[in-house]
Formats: sequence, structure tokens, C-alpha cells
Amino acid sequence: MKKNIWEFLRKTDGTYSITHNGELQSDSIPEKWFAEQICVRYGFCGREYHEIRDHLNQFDKCTVDLSSSSPSHLSIS
Repeated sequence: MKKNIWEFLRKTDGTYSITHNGELQSDSIPEKWFAEQICVRYGFCGREYHEIRDHLNQFDKCTVDLSSSSPSHLSIS
């Protein structure tokens, strides 16, 4: 099974970085562009976006594992 793991990180300067399967995809994304980046560019919109955002607000880091889940289910940690 192919690995499909996304990681979102809020950095100490308030910007965000995004990795996919350990490879940096975007770095130093300002707060005002974060929602657009993860929805338009990476497809995490609506409920998915809100779940990621809620997790980031609590922990400053969010890992989304889509390796074995259906498109309608996120495994967030």
C-alpha cells in the first residue's frame, strides 16, 4: 500500500509548513493564505480543513494519514 501522509506544522513565527510523505511541499505560508493553500492546492476543504485547523489550534502540528482510508475519512493525529 502506498504511503499518503500529510503533515501540517504551525511554526513559532506564526507561518505554516506542509510536508507530504516527508517531502516539504510549502514553507512559511502566512496565516492569511493557509486556508487557500490547503484547499485549492492540496484539496483539504470544508470539514477536512476545519478538522486540520482545530488540531493545529490545539497542538501546532497535525498529521493526516490517507494511506488506507476512504476519501471521506481522515485519520488525524
